[in-house]
Amino acid sequence: MALDDKGFVRTDVNAREPLKTGLPGVFATGDVRSGSVNRVAAAVREGAQVVAALHAFLADAGDKAAPAASTGRS
Repeated sequence: MALDDKGFVRTDVNAREPLKTGLPGVFATGDVRSGSVNRVAAAVREGAQVVAALHAFLADAGDKAAPAASTGRS
């Protein structure tokens, strides 16, 4: 995971999912994130944002891991 020069976790703020880190399925919010405004309200907002991102990540991971459905054809 990439850190900035002060030891905070870097996220891709310009991406569709700005709280993503460089590791798949790992997100950073609140005071640990580089560029955070260090306010409770911002951390709460980021926490709410990351819930949706985690749901999407887990759904995508589940789709990739699920075996192909049988068509019943030989």
